[in-house]
Amino acid sequence: MNKITKSMLKKNNSREEAILDENQEIYTNMVVYLRGSDLTEYNQELVREDLIELILDGQERGDDIQKVMGGNYKEICDDIIDAMPKMSAKEKIIDLVGTSLNMLWILGAINVIINFTINLIDRNSEFNFTLSIGDILAGIIIIIFSNGVVWYVTKTALNEQQINIKKKRSLFKGWLSLVMVFATILFAGLYFDTVVINIHLITAVIIISLIFIASKIINSRVY
Repeated sequence: MNKITKSMLKKNNSREEAILDENQEIYTNMVVYLRGSDLTEYNQELVREDLIELILDGQERGDDIQKVMGGNYKEICDDIIDAMPKMSAKEKIIDLVGTSLNMLWILGAINVIINFTINLIDRNSEFNFTLSIGDILAGIIIIIFSNGVVWYVTKTALNEQQINIKKKRSLFKGWLSLVMVFATILFAGLYFDTVVINIHLITAVIIISLIFIASKIINSRVY
């Protein structure tokens, strides 16, 4: 995210605090839905800015968000998205690389902490950083699952209200998926324990720091 987009994000975060509680849920769902679109982050913030102004203007007149928007929130968002320029192929690639690097350095930092703790417990003065095939598989599973959750949340944010039994069923499916993911990670760690990376912990920290810097540089180019 570049400086202009960050500035707009900060401004919108401040402005949205004036949205009344009764309008907040629908507004939040509309923003979440926009986050899953092909719009650049800058254009998402432009749309968000307009939504905030519409809601606040309505509040001043005594109108709630349903009266301001007409109730067809998903249709409104789809019309806005269709009218806005989409990310180019180059922008999509940059965004994908930036997101991937973010996930990579975060998972790397977690593994540094885990390896550091294990070295302390084992009183290993060499302070090695090791990754097994299972660790790598677990990382891939976490990335896929996280992206899947984000995709599902953004795409269903403006679905019509479901009856309680469907909500409970959806919640049950979510927990079941989470349990299955953790069970798969545990299985991978136990049965795929062949070490493929074994370096000094400081070397690992340097590599992860470089990945972090690269992610910041690339994400600053995302418009």
